[in-house]
Amino acid sequence: MGVQNNMERFSWLPNNPSWSVERILIKSTKWLRHVSYTIVFAISFPVTSSDNIVESEYQLLSSQYDEYYQKGKYEEAFQISIRQLNMDPSDSVAFLRLALSVRGSCNLVKPYFSQFGSMNQFREVTLLAKGVILKECAISL
Repeated sequence: MGVQNNMERFSWLPNNPSWSVERILIKSTKWLRHVSYTIVFAISFPVTSSDNIVESEYQLLSSQYDEYYQKGKYEEAFQISIRQLNMDPSDSVAFLRLALSVRGSCNLVKPYFSQFGSMNQFREVTLLAKGVILKECAISL
């Protein structure tokens, strides 16, 4: 009985007669699964953390835009919409903000209009924003 207990205690050693390929595969699969979960967790944490930072920055910019737009500070509002478009060029809300803040800054809109306005990923808001810019600034693609 004592000899068998010692054998079971060291059953993980490769020179043990009870060692088999199946056992190696099972143990290595469990180990690889554990390592892969650890890697996925380690990689996803910084991404999730940075997403929260970007989201909070975007929300702050949105609040600032609303404040500037309500006070008639269209150039400042325009600059914020550009920053949001640089964060995400497919952001249809930021493109609409650009269109709404265009008053008095048509010369500033031209380079951004062709860059962001030519995307067809966001149809309805883009068409509305394009319409506002075309009406205010007479710019065509």
